[in-house]
Formats: sequence, C-alpha cells, structure tokens
Amino acid sequence: MNGILAPSLYLAAGLAIYATLSHLLHSRQSARSTEHRLFAAMCALMAVLAVGSAQTYQAGTVEAYTRALTLNVYLLGPFYVLFAAFVAAHTRTPARWLISGLLVLLVITWVVNTLQPYSMQYQVIDELRPLELPWGETVALAVGTISPWFGFGVLAVFLVLGFALTTLIRHYRRYRQTTTLLLLGGIGVFVLFTLQGVLARGGALEMPQLAPFGYVVMVVMMSLVLNRETSERLRDSESRFRALVEQSPVGIQVLTPQGEIRQCNAAWETMHGAQASLPGGNVLDRPDAIDRHIHEPLKDALRGHYREIGPLPYTPPARPDQSAEPTDPGPATQTTPLITPERWLRGCIYPLQDARGEVQDVIVMQEDITAAHRSEDALRLIAEGLQARSREEFFQQLVLKLSNLFAADHALIGIEDPEKPGVVETVALCTAGQIVENLRYDLAETPCERVLEIGTCIYPCDVQQRFPADEMLVEMDAESYLGAPLLDSQGTLLGHIAMVNRYPVEDVDKAMEILGIMADRAGAELERLHTEEHIHALAYHDSLTGLANRTRLHDDLTRHIEEATAGHLHGGLILIDLDHFKTINDALGHAVGDTVLGAVADRLRSHAPGDALIVRLGGDEFAVVLPPCARVRETLEPELQAIAERILEALQRPIIIGERTFGVGASLGCVCYPDAGESSAEALRHADIALYQAKRAGRGGVQFYRHALQDEAHARLQIEDGLRQAAERDELDLHYQPQFDAAERLIGAEALLRWQHPEMGQVPPDLFIPVAEETGLIHGVGNWVLEHALMQLSQWQAGNLQPPRLALNLSPWQLARPDFVDQFQARLRRHGVDGHALTLEVTESGLLRDLPDAITKLGALRRLGMRIALDDFGTGYSSLAYLRDLPVDELKIDKSFVKELLAGGDRTLIENIVDIARNMELDVIAEGVEHPEQREQLLALGCTRFQGFLFSAPLTHEQFVARLHRP
Repeated sequence: MNGILAPSLYLAAGLAIYATLSHLLHSRQSARSTEHRLFAAMCALMAVLAVGSAQTYQAGTVEAYTRALTLNVYLLGPFYVLFAAFVAAHTRTPARWLISGLLVLLVITWVVNTLQPYSMQYQVIDELRPLELPWGETVALAVGTISPWFGFGVLAVFLVLGFALTTLIRHYRRYRQTTTLLLLGGIGVFVLFTLQGVLARGGALEMPQLAPFGYVVMVVMMSLVLNRETSERLRDSESRFRALVEQSPVGIQVLTPQGEIRQCNAAWETMHGAQASLPGGNVLDRPDAIDRHIHEPLKDALRGHYREIGPLPYTPPARPDQSAEPTDPGPATQTTPLITPERWLRGCIYPLQDARGEVQDVIVMQEDITAAHRSEDALRLIAEGLQARSREEFFQQLVLKLSNLFAADHALIGIEDPEKPGVVETVALCTAGQIVENLRYDLAETPCERVLEIGTCIYPCDVQQRFPADEMLVEMDAESYLGAPLLDSQGTLLGHIAMVNRYPVEDVDKAMEILGIMADRAGAELERLHTEEHIHALAYHDSLTGLANRTRLHDDLTRHIEEATAGHLHGGLILIDLDHFKTINDALGHAVGDTVLGAVADRLRSHAPGDALIVRLGGDEFAVVLPPCARVRETLEPELQAIAERILEALQRPIIIGERTFGVGASLGCVCYPDAGESSAEALRHADIALYQAKRAGRGGVQFYRHALQDEAHARLQIEDGLRQAAERDELDLHYQPQFDAAERLIGAEALLRWQHPEMGQVPPDLFIPVAEETGLIHGVGNWVLEHALMQLSQWQAGNLQPPRLALNLSPWQLARPDFVDQFQARLRRHGVDGHALTLEVTESGLLRDLPDAITKLGALRRLGMRIALDDFGTGYSSLAYLRDLPVDELKIDKSFVKELLAGGDRTLIENIVDIARNMELDVIAEGVEHPEQREQLLALGCTRFQGFLFSAPLTHEQFVARLHRP
C-alpha cells in the first residue's frame, strides 16, 4: 500500500513548524510584529492539527480515533480565534467584540468537547470504516451520528472565514496593495479546503478532509507577502535615507578608508564649494581650509574612533551676486555689495564598521552654527558688561555695548512720551562711543515710526533718501539705520532701540540677531522696572485714597528723625482720627464710607503744607508728617498748632456727596520730633497718646503731647495690665456699706469692689472701672464680683446671718451680653441663693445704650425675685417716659445732690425725685449721707432710706459679719 496522505500531513506539520520559527524571528525586527506573532501561533497550532489529522486516518480503534479527533477539536477553536485576530491586525480593522465573542464560543466548544464521549463532532461512533484512496492508500473514517454541536462549530468557523474575506476585500479596494491580494488568494484557497473538510467531516463527501493542505498554501502566500514587504521596506528605507542626506541642512561627506571623497550632499557643497566636494578628491593629500583643521580627528576616525570637531571659524566661498537687501518694504533702493563674513562650524566624524570591526566608510558631518555663536557672544557681552545699579546706568551700558559691537556712530533707546503722543524722548544716547545728553524728537516720517508700526526695520544704506523729512538723520549724516521695538512679555510696545551709522551695514543677519537680543533684554528690563514701580506703589500707597500708607509713614518718619537728630533739626507729626465716621459706615454702607474717605483725603491734600507727607493709616485714621527743618521747637509748635487747626476746620465743614450732606469732624494729636521720640514707633505712640487725650476731652479738638500725658498713659497701662491678673493674684476684695431706714434699722448693704495693687496700693473704683469697661475686662471683673457675692450670701444663709438685701452694681456691658440672664440664673442655682435676697443697681446712662433690651432683661431678673435700683438718678438723661417703662423698684439719689444740702443749695431736684418715686410707688434711698443736717433735710423731703458715712463706712467682710451679729 502506497502511503501518501499521512506522510503529506507530517510534511505539512514540518512546514508549519518552519513557518512558526520564521515568523517569530521576523517579529523581532519587523514593524508588523503583532501580525507575525499571531501567524506564528497559528502555524504552531496547525502543525499539531496536521499530526492529529494523520493520527485519525491511521487509527485502528474507535478509542484512538476519538482521542485524536478530540485533540483536533480542542486546537481548532483557538486556531480560528487567532486567525480572526491576524486578519484584523493585518488590515488595521477594530475587531474587539468579534474576538471577545469568539473567546466565549471557544470556552463553550471546549466544555462541550470535554463532556461529549466522542468529541464535539459525534454523538455516537458506530464503527471505523476503511476507505481506499485512488492511489491505493487506506485511511480510517468514522461512521456514526453527527452531534448538533458540530453545526454550531461549523457556523463559528464560517463566521470567522466570512469576516476574513470581507475584511481583506475591503482593505484591497481601499489601498490596492499587491500583498493584500496575495494574502487574499492564500486565504481563499484555505477557505475552499476548509469547506471541503467540513463536508468531509459531516459525511457529505466520501473522502478525507484536506484543510491542513490548504493552510500550507496560505503559509506559502504569507512567505511571499513577507518577502515582498521586506523588499519594499528596504527600498523605502534607502529612499528615505538618501532624501534625508540630500535635504539635510547639515553638511555630510562620505570618505573611503583612504580619505577619498565618495559623496557629498548639497549643504556640504554650500559650505565648501562645489570644486572642493567633487568625488575622487583625497582630503588627506589635498586638504582644504576646513580639512586642515580636522586632519588629526579624521585620522582617528579612519582608525575606528568617534571624534567631535569645532567650533571652527571658516570663510565660505564668495558668490559674485551676493548683496544685502533691506528688510523693510518700501521704494526700490540701490544695493550695496557686502564683504563675505566669517562663519563658524561644528560637527563630528564617525566610522562605519562591518561585523569584523573594519572601517568601510567615514562620515563627516558639519553644521553652520554662526547664528548661535554670534548670539552667545552678544549674550556674553551683555552678561559681562551690563552690571548696572540703576535704570539710567543700565540703558547707558546697553547703548555703549551696541555701539562697540557694530562700531556704530549713534545708538539710542527711546520711549514715547505718554503725555505727548508722537514725541520720543531718549533714555540713553551714545554718540561716537560716548554717552551724551538725551534728546526729544518727533516720530512722524522717521524710521523709528516704522519700527513702532511694523516691528524690526533695517535700512542697510540710503536711509536719508528713504526718509527725507527726518532732520535728525541729516544732523547725524546717516547712511544706514537699524531699529527694533521693545516689547514686554505680553507683547505690549514699550519703546524702541536703534543704531544709526554714516556707512552701509555689512552684515545684516548679524545686526538683526544681536539687535533683537539687545531689544529683548531692554524690553525685559523696562518691564521689570515698570513692575517694580507698580509693586512700590502697592507697597507704599493706600489703594482707596491714593495717599501714602503706614509702611511709607514708618520709612519716611524714620529717615526724618535720623536727619533731625543728626542735623539738630525739628519736624512735626499730626495724627488724625475722624469722629463720626463709624456711624456713617454702619448706617449707609462701606461704599458711601469709602467716598467720604476720598473726600477727606482731598481736603487733607488741599490744607496740608505742600512738602508734607499725607498718610492713611487705615480705617478712619490719617497722619500728616512735616519734614525736618532748621527751626527750634518753640517756633515749630505754634506753626504745627496752626496747621492742625486749619486741617480741623476743613474737616469740620460739611461733606456733600450727591444729595447727602455729612458732618465728620476729627480729633488731632500732635508731636514734635525728635523731642517726642528717637524712633518712628515712639513718635507714633506719643502722638496716639495726645490723640487719645483729645478724644477724652470731648473730641473735635487738638492736643499736643506732654510728658504728663505719658505718665497718665503709663498709669492707665499699668492699671490695665494689673487688672488682667488681679483676680488670679487674689488682689480683689468686696467691702459692704450698710443701708438704714429712718429708725436706723439695717435694711440692706451695697457690695463695693476694692483692689489692692502691689505697687500702686489701693486703687479707687472710679479709676479702674472705666479702664475695665474700655478694655473689655469688665466682664471678667463683673463675673468675679457676682461669684464672690453669691458665695458669701450662701455662707451667710447657712449661718443665719443674711442681711435683709445685698445690692450689687451691674455694668451696662455686663447687662448687654445676650446670655447674661441665663448665666445669672445658673449662678443662683449653683450657690443656692434666693433672688429675693438681691438688689441689682444699674445706671440710667448705661440703660439708654439699648433700652428695649435692658427692659427685657431687667424684667426677667425681676421675675426671679430681685429688686432693681436705678443708681445715680438725676445725673443722666432722666425721663419719666423711660422710667415708666423700666421695671424699677428703687431710685438712688446721687451723692452730688446730697452734698449740696450742706451749703444751702437747691433742694428742688431731690424733692422732685422723691415726689416722682412716691407717685410711681418706688422706694428712694439717698447715698453719700455724711452729716446729721443732711439726714434731717432728707427726712423733711420724704426720703427715709440712707447710705453713707454718717451711718457706716464700707466694712470688710469680718467687720460686716460682726455688724450682723449686733441686734
């Protein structure tokens, strides 16, 4: 029996293995590496499939046939997935969803193939039937029932094949590539063989399936495609390399190991000339000017070493038609021949070696770096020569450097006058290498005007003929002009830089390049100076009023005081605080307040001396500083007084804004320096003390600093500092002054706060209580009084020593706290004190700060059982209207009214107070009763309750307890 089919399948498997290895190797170097890897994986699977097919044909039992068939089905699934991925990659067709679906089908196929006893193809295999082929070879064919899953697999296969054919046909129609046509033919043959295999497997054809042989055809076609693509890639690579060399702006020369010129590109010929670049010449035997510089590096390269060369100076071959053309469009002008300039080269030399390391060729590359070299020179000159300390010095050095670089007759930097458009003023002007006085000139019909309009302009010659109306060009005997605009980083025009010569410009490129560098440097410097001026304005000026700010005040005042001290001079400082500005701001809003501040600033400018510094310190505070002058203090103070009163009078006049009229007014504090302090901080502190005294005196006045004010301020500060720690240091104490009726029976007592300062001794309440209220310390002090008074009452109640009532003074600031009533009630509960044991004394002036709130809180306290006494009644804004609304139980006659009874004073006020109290059913108590005569007159007027030294002085705790023990 002649065996052909099985050996052919083994041969096809060998070809598939060869294709696998071939395509894996190509994938490492090819741009289509993904396609080669996919095809290699397909070939590997097809090799196993071919062997499996051969085993099915040679199987002797159903079990052997089933094993081989099951293996083939396992491999066919991933083969067609790879086949679809290969076609998609080759044609650049997105097929993610197809591949994902095929992978799902692959999993289903494997599961079914595993579960079916006779593989996915058969439900049952009845027998193996031998089939004799025409050439005498016998193969085994299975006879049985085809599984429905076989049809499922066939549909999946034809889905993949249909995708492959339609995708390749569409790709060929779009690109018309021969390689695609070859691949399409190979796949077409594979499809036919696959169709034959499906029909044979399904029993429709009585013959073995030949799909592996169809794949061999596709391998051959793929090899042809690979070879064709490789050839085309090599041709494209050579073409691109040749175009790259020929079109490269870098000069390239190829030499033999003997130094003979093999070829040169166009850029090399431009640098060295066509005569020196002809093939066949030997650069070692007949070197040109450049070759002589690189003789030794060239020899190293011929020995296999890479070498860099340059920068090297060289002079290019002259061209007879070389000339300079003006860059600015305009009327036709004559051209002036230019001298061929010196240029600079830089490059490298490297050998091309074969696999054995022998030099086959030497590549010489040279680049023209003239522009970069000149720019570096210009930047180095600028960096080395422009170390100016001021704006004027910087621009002077810049024009001097520009003049030196070009041997220019005139160089200038000009800026247009913002107040006179069309007029330029130079900020630096160099003539014949010397800085000369700046000048002004009109822009109209000048080359500078063209610079500002269109940008950089260069007129190499005949500039006077182009601008006949420019008189300055005539005065300078100008032949050429070069100008460039000065721009900031945002492209804003700042000015221009120009160079004027009495001879034609010879190197336009170099001039444009360096002039541009200079213009950029000057523009950056101008922008920096403008930015510094803006920052300085923000740092030293108030943005709302435009006046100087606190920082400027400290700087100038410090300098003035130093000058005054060194030169025995005197100056003045006026501190100004607006009196009613907060009311305007709160009532009408900040916008109106800002307008008022602007009006105040205008009045200060109008009425302050012309040489004075006017400052807004912040808020509604201003200052006026008079610079030091040769005047004695006795002369300066009256002058400063007159200036302050003039300012005060100006600020007191109504300010009209729209339809509104505002009355502001001010308080002023004045000092003369350096007598008032050796530093700005000290002078301001003394002026602030004087201002505080002016406000305490009733506002709307002028107060000079005196040392007595300093002592008073120091004492006030000492009180404030001491008061902050008085409670912690146990310096506070409560004294109790008893209160009596007409029969001299004890009816109550008033708790009075005492403070024993370790240095100042006993500090009177009328001295430290106002300080406590101004600084907000009254809350801490008031809480201490309440806590200790309630604690003492609790102890007295426990010892059955409670007085009829204990009177406590409330500050209006305490009563104004939103949570005062709740906190007070909590204290009563904590100490177990009944509210009926307390009388709370409040002043009528304090209640008027917020009368509705005071009425509400006092009513709540009264409902807790406490009595409310109106202290110092008659000294404030006594009114029956609010007295009727207040929840008051008692009126206290101020001691100032009681004192007048001794001198036979008017008793009408006391009599009226008693009558008011009687009519309103209020109790009356007189304080400050010190003499029997006062007691008798008060009794005659109807007042039957008393408090004062006639009955008892304020008692310490121990003394008051002893008094309570008395019957």
